[in-house]
Amino acid sequence: MSGLPLTDDDAPERWRLVVALGGNAIAPGGTGGTAEEQTYNIARTMKLVAPPIVDGYEVVVTHGNGPQVGNLLLKNELAKHVVPAMPLDWCVAQTQATIGYQIITALERELEQLGDLSTVVPVISRVEVAHDDPAWNDPSKPIGPYLTDEEQIRERKRDGQRFVRDDERGWRRVVASPEPVRLLEPMTIDLLLRAGAVVVANGGGGIPMVRGRDGLLMGVEAVVDKDLSAALLARQLAADQLVI
Repeated sequence: MSGLPLTDDDAPERWRLVVALGGNAIAPGGTGGTAEEQTYNIARTMKLVAPPIVDGYEVVVTHGNGPQVGNLLLKNELAKHVVPAMPLDWCVAQTQATIGYQIITALERELEQLGDLSTVVPVISRVEVAHDDPAWNDPSKPIGPYLTDEEQIRERKRDGQRFVRDDERGWRRVVASPEPVRLLEPMTIDLLLRAGAVVVANGGGGIPMVRGRDGLLMGVEAVVDKDLSAALLARQLAADQLVI
């Protein structure tokens, strides 16, 4: 089959495939990260994703959001005196929607050109993390741009943000990156796949959530590793193959 590097030439009908696209593949380092650039990169990738769908595979597309959520956090900082800054879980949800809408638009276009009218469905995706994960005490996931303005850094530290220093590039914010414990939308995704839809899910590793003392879920300031989350997505969906 064409498009993706699958190794089994005799794949059974309706194999289930999870395709993970990195955030830096959408907005590579050294580029401006404009909407036009990201749209182009997504469209180029969807040319590789479409053929397996036409060949009969059940496909879930997941994606990273590192550069995109970093840019959104920077906008938060620049505009916080004008409009309220949004928490990190909200930023993950917003980038899920933005990237997801571009993926479904590009993928539908490619499928139509191949004579396939499959429905492509985006799913708002949350992931549960443990409240006692050691990562909460050792934030290590860098997000956003490097900063050199010492006064700006001191102000952001007063707001509770944490930073690490790179001698050559400056300071960069770090947040906790707890391991994903459980995805919260696997039944929805499975039902859509069984109905013949292509699904875009778990963007940015999923919106991170923990259970409070009352057992209810709530969003948290964290970033979930995209590869770990993609692997968990593949396991929970009993996928036949994960392609990163």
